[in-house]
Amino acid sequence: MASEADSAIGKADLDVRARHKKVEVRLAVAGDPATPPEILEAMAADPSRTVRRALAARRDAPDGLFGALAGDPDLKTRQILVENPACPPVVLVALVEDPHGSVRWSLPDHPAADVEVHRAICRSPDEDLRRLLAESRGLDEETNAALAGDRSPNVRAGLAAHTDDPAILATLIADADPKVRAGATRNPLTTMDWHRLLVNDRSAAVRAAAVQSGKLPHGELLRLTRDRSVNVRWWLAAWPTTPETVLQVLAEDPHPDVMTQARGRLGKNTKL
Repeated sequence: MASEADSAIGKADLDVRARHKKVEVRLAVAGDPATPPEILEAMAADPSRTVRRALAARRDAPDGLFGALAGDPDLKTRQILVENPACPPVVLVALVEDPHGSVRWSLPDHPAADVEVHRAICRSPDEDLRRLLAESRGLDEETNAALAGDRSPNVRAGLAAHTDDPAILATLIADADPKVRAGATRNPLTTMDWHRLLVNDRSAAVRAAAVQSGKLPHGELLRLTRDRSVNVRWWLAAWPTTPETVLQVLAEDPHPDVMTQARGRLGKNTKL
């Protein structure tokens, strides 16, 4: 009985101090491990952003407090909230619609971001947020499929460069937008056969990206010295892994920019 009475007194004292006029007193309550959930939830409306920021950082905070702080007018409070690994998925879903990018863009990397959070991100009008999710590893099948069909080529390109699903990668290598196909050249899962396909792409941007993959066989590199695109040949001359035998061919290129770049790499006189 004495213990229950002491507990009741302690709770009453915390309740009083949680409404104290001095910020430092309320701040102490906000950080006190003994403060009950109901008092913490009530403090979500505290007039001091310093107090609310302390509440947002608590890893033992009740879900109701997290939910209330998701709509806090103070940006820093919401940033602390989204950085808190204890923030539950239901609150992360709400933060997908946060008005500030720094909050939204932290969501894909959050340890509690589950399938429901991913679904909410896929529905978001924020292209950068969807792209950041597309660049994440270990996405579930449904999320991969949604991002592979995203209306933005930037999102699909991000997925092409980072997906760990070979079937999704195969789909994106055949994407109609060259930006997406170029993204696939950066994916570690892209096979040599796929690289050969991409280096023969109709788009010069894709062929240039294939050069920058550094994974093309010597024969393909030599063939590219005759590529119709100056940009492709320039990248071939500039890329650090291009072998000297290929640079020697490019050193006689008819375009002065390619010639100069290749001769510079070979240490020759670049004077035309």
